[in-house]
Amino acid sequence: MKKIITLTLILISAWTYSQSNDSDYLVTVQNDTIYCKILELKNKKVSYIIKGEKGKKKKNIFKFADVHFADASIIQNPLNIEIEKPESGYAHVYFYRPYVYTGSALACKVEYNGMPFINIKTHSYYLHKVKAGEVHKYNQKNSKKDIIEINAKDGEIYYIRGSFGGTGEAFTNNLNLSNSLHIFQDNPKVAEYVILTMKKVSPKY
Repeated sequence: MKKIITLTLILISAWTYSQSNDSDYLVTVQNDTIYCKILELKNKKVSYIIKGEKGKKKKNIFKFADVHFADASIIQNPLNIEIEKPESGYAHVYFYRPYVYTGSALACKVEYNGMPFINIKTHSYYLHKVKAGEVHKYNQKNSKKDIIEINAKDGEIYYIRGSFGGTGEAFTNNLNLSNSLHIFQDNPKVAEYVILTMKKVSPKY
């Protein structure tokens, strides 16, 4: 009897742990939480196993609205990137561009406050440290109609993604993106992980 009780307590404890903030999970667009074991994040592909199901799954991480890694070391991070905490009086704006086959060779040149700034190449990122309490404006070169304005708050971190389209993604579906190259302010809950997989720093232009 004592063995049965002990085994029951172990199973309850394991189940409770699997649902805690220390476990891996993915949140769908419908706000359903998938508790799982995440095996790898490489570029924008997340591989995971769901308890009780056979085989692993691999999906575009941008299909999910939120994600949590219990062990961030499984993220493929070739540059050992760390998301830096802004100094007092500053905010950080991260730019990045995951691989998308269509348009991958196109330049994604960005202007800052109307001046030449960076070229977000595929698999690249750039950290822009900006003053808090100011409005910072970004747009693609020769495109003044879609200006991203960030009213920087002290200590905040913002993410801007360069991508060709975004059809079927949890976050970009609400942006009405046409099938062309865009920059847009991204979902920080997912972007903070994907940016770690970038392979180079975006150059100036």
